[in-house]
Amino acid sequence: MDHSAPRIDFALIGHQENWQKVEILVNTMRKMEGTEPLSLAAIKDIYPYIPPRKVFDITVNTLRGEPVQGIYVETFISPEHINIKHLQQNLSKVKAACICAASEGARIASLGGFTSIVLEAAGNPLQEVKNTFFTTGNTLTASFICKGIIKACEQKGKDIHQCKLLVVGSTGDIGSACVNYFAGVIHSLLLCARNNKQLQQQAASLQEKDINCQASVSLNALLPQADIIILVASSPVENWDTNLLKETVIICDAGYPKNIIRHLPVHLKQSIFCGGMGFISPGFYFTPKYMEDFYQYPCAGVSHGCLLESIVLSMEKKFEAFSTGRGNISKEKMEIILAMSKRNGIDVSPFFNTEEIWLSSPSPATTNYE
Repeated sequence: MDHSAPRIDFALIGHQENWQKVEILVNTMRKMEGTEPLSLAAIKDIYPYIPPRKVFDITVNTLRGEPVQGIYVETFISPEHINIKHLQQNLSKVKAACICAASEGARIASLGGFTSIVLEAAGNPLQEVKNTFFTTGNTLTASFICKGIIKACEQKGKDIHQCKLLVVGSTGDIGSACVNYFAGVIHSLLLCARNNKQLQQQAASLQEKDINCQASVSLNALLPQADIIILVASSPVENWDTNLLKETVIICDAGYPKNIIRHLPVHLKQSIFCGGMGFISPGFYFTPKYMEDFYQYPCAGVSHGCLLESIVLSMEKKFEAFSTGRGNISKEKMEIILAMSKRNGIDVSPFFNTEEIWLSSPSPATTNYE
């Protein structure tokens, strides 16, 4: 009888974006362990002290052979600590989660959401621990954002070549990738970021290439011009005036946590979608069965592009630090990872937001779940 440990192709390292999701996660874990649920107040008391650990196994089907096997590792970073102010504490948790993934034997791991930003901010991009490679997943995320924008424009009848694109968080890793992807394609670029020096350097670099662009640290100064908005800032966007938005604007919120923290007017609900998301047409499932409690998207088969990158790479048996550092995402690499993704049955997800699926969004193909 073979008693060897099961193969672990990939690991997904993540965190929860709000206390509601933390409560669901913790009490689902307790339910699986046969213990009573805790109140949110009790969870808030203990959550910051829980060390990173594997929560469940993941099986993802592919169009090209055997399913790949992985694990989900939770960092247990508190939602209010998802900012650079808690850099050292978060860095410690993320590194511990990386060691956990390596100890479980994962061959490649994605650093989901804020976990990759922590390592970038520390100036210490992690590429390998033991025999485990690490990728931020930002290349596939940027690919899904850009392809999603193109599809959204097609559905809304917009000529993308005549549009002004506003990128909020334009100097970040994903933001700069989106800027470079659409430079020369879009009518003009509107750039917004917190660091004015980096912002002006970015604008100057584009202008040297005769790219029409405008930059400002003031979001409201740029909003009235925007036909399309990509939100990829590392923190929620505050104090923006939705009255300045065009009636026909398309908004892609690709932040994690979500960048928009106030509701849009009702007439704009079908104008915003969660960007950077992918759809796994062959299906996936969790062991134990966390799906019923933990999965919260309005359509089946959806996951974040950053997490899907390590899954796609494991399907292709390309165990490498595909996305690392900051500002290294090229249009060529975006097309490469997207092609790998598509041939395994993973593509841009249907359009949805935190409240509903777009009425014009195509129905996803049939998926297989257990």
